[in-house]
Amino acid sequence: MAQLIKLQDFISRYETDIYRYPSQYIRLKKERWEKINASLDDQQPKLSDSTFFEGFEDFDQNWLEPEKKGLFGTLKRWLKKPKSSIEDISEIETPFREFDQLSADRKKTKEEIKQEFLNELFRFQINWASSTIRDFSYVDKRIYEDEILKYFLQHFPDNYLLLYKPTLLVKKAPIELEIILISPVTTFCITIIENDDMSVFKTDRGNYWSELIRDQEIKRINPMLSLNRAESLIKGYYKHYEVEMPVQKIVLSRTGYIEGEYEPSNTLLIDKRNYSEWYTKLRRLPSPIKFVQLKGAQALLKHSQSTYVRRYEWEQDNDEINIDEFFDEDK
Repeated sequence: MAQLIKLQDFISRYETDIYRYPSQYIRLKKERWEKINASLDDQQPKLSDSTFFEGFEDFDQNWLEPEKKGLFGTLKRWLKKPKSSIEDISEIETPFREFDQLSADRKKTKEEIKQEFLNELFRFQINWASSTIRDFSYVDKRIYEDEILKYFLQHFPDNYLLLYKPTLLVKKAPIELEIILISPVTTFCITIIENDDMSVFKTDRGNYWSELIRDQEIKRINPMLSLNRAESLIKGYYKHYEVEMPVQKIVLSRTGYIEGEYEPSNTLLIDKRNYSEWYTKLRRLPSPIKFVQLKGAQALLKHSQSTYVRRYEWEQDNDEINIDEFFDEDK
């Protein structure tokens, strides 16, 4: 399951520490799955982590790029953390406590249990993408029914980072983008054009494309307008923060067709004919999460708008961390 690091203009845990939460998510996901598997009756076959089931990747794979570790480096990073990122351990260790009933139901098929597990992770990811320990954003119920959001999260593995309809700030002006998917090697700016299974989209250099549905023709805003804007913004941030990663635009139509003589530069036109090949290629990318990938995500999160309110229990707590507290035991 891809990791939802930014959802619209909601406050996200990933923006408090992008270098920490991806590994924590993978660990919690694995532990939760092992707990569900262990809860099954001895007579019921154990569930495998089959890659043939959508949303599941091999848990034995190391999705995290190896890095040098040391006591000094770890302590230095810890002391530099703001208070908002030093969280209540009980909440970190038991993120699925409200969904414990899933593991208790042993009469369902393997496929049903796996799908419920993915749905559980979906709700969990929305929670992480809309709250921190201190703050939270109000989430519209329609978010939980967003099939495109669910598609990107449940159809790509853990080494992909997703920004879904984020709002980036450019000189304090909010710019709403569509879909940004960061793989270990490429950042994709994606727009989806879908309507009817028989839709044929005609490309054009102007402000509009045509959508042909049987004998009906509809004008639609040229998707390249938003994609070009997104590409320009991302490349600008990457250049400023020295993120060496290519940016590629994608017009995606899983159910329709894209035709026309105009072929936009640095853009993949993915439709019903080549969708399966494109999708399989992205899913099979064996690379672990890379430092440059997290660096790129951090650059975008730094310039993302977040609208949130303070949790009641933190409203009157404005104390800063006293570094001396870490060394009390030495006194």
